Amino acid sequence: MEKKQFSFSYIVIFIVILGLLFLPQLFSSEVRIKILNIFRVPLKVSSGIFYVLRDVSRFKELRDENKILRDNLSSLKKEMLNLQEAGLENQRLKDLLGFRDKEKRKFIPAMVIARDPLGLHDTIIIDKGKRDEVSKDMVVISGNGLVGRVRECGWSISRVLLITDCDSVLSAIVQRTREEGAVIGTRSGIIMKYLELDSSVKEGDRVMTSGFGDVFEKGILIGEVSSIEKDSSSLYMKAMIKPEVDIARLEEVLVIR
Repeated sequence: MEKKQFSFSYIVIFIVILGLLFLPQLFSSEVRIKILNIFRVPLKVSSGIFYVLRDVSRFKELRDENKILRDNLSSLKKEMLNLQEAGLENQRLKDLLGFRDKEKRKFIPAMVIARDPLGLHDTIIIDKGKRDEVSKDMVVISGNGLVGRVRECGWSISRVLLITDCDSVLSAIVQRTREEGAVIGTRSGIIMKYLELDSSVKEGDRVMTSGFGDVFEKGILIGEVSSIEKDSSSLYMKAMIKPEVDIARLEEVLVIR
C-alpha cells in the first residue's frame, strides 16, 4: 500500500513538472502565477509525502544497519571475554606444567567440577577417577601448593579431602628452622600444632610436608606462617598457616601418581 502511494505521488509531481515546463508557451506570467498558486497546496502535500516516504525507507535502512552494528559489538565483547578467560586458563595450566616439569613427577591433570553440596566436609569433586588411574589417598596439588588427598574414587570422578577440612591431619616441617609439627584443618583455616614453647618459628616462614607417613611425600609446600601463639594447654606453640593454594578458587588440579 505504501509503495502504491509513493508511486502515485511521484507520478503527480512528474506531471506537474511537465506542465510547468510548457506553461511559459501557453500562458502569460500573470496567468502562470495564478495556476501555480492553485496547485501550491497539492504540490506541497505531494512533495511532503514523497520526502516522508523516502525518510521512512531510509529510517528502516538505518535501523537495520544499527542492529547489525549492535550485534557485531555484542559478539566482539563476548569474544574478548572468551580470549581473556582462555588467557587466564592458559597461565594456570602453564603454572601447573611448570611444577610438573620441575619435579619430574607423574601427574594426572583434573578439573574441579563440584564442591560438597551439604557443606559437612571441605571437599571438592574432580573429573578423574579409576579409569584415569586415580586411586584413594593420592596427593592432589595445584601450582606449587598442596590441595589435599583423594578420599573416595569412582570410575570417572573422585572426591578430594582438602587440607582445610577438620579431618585433614598431616606431618609438616618448617623450612627455615626444620621444626616439626602436625598441620590440621579447622573451620577458620589450617594450623600447625605441637611446636616447642621456645620455637623460633616466625611470621612468613614456609611450611612443607615432612614426608613422615604413607600419604604425603616430603617437600610439598603447604603455606606460610601468618601468626604464632600458645595453644590452649600452654604446653606447646601453634602457628596459623596461610595456604599456598587459594582453596576457595580452585579450578584445575594435578593428582600425583
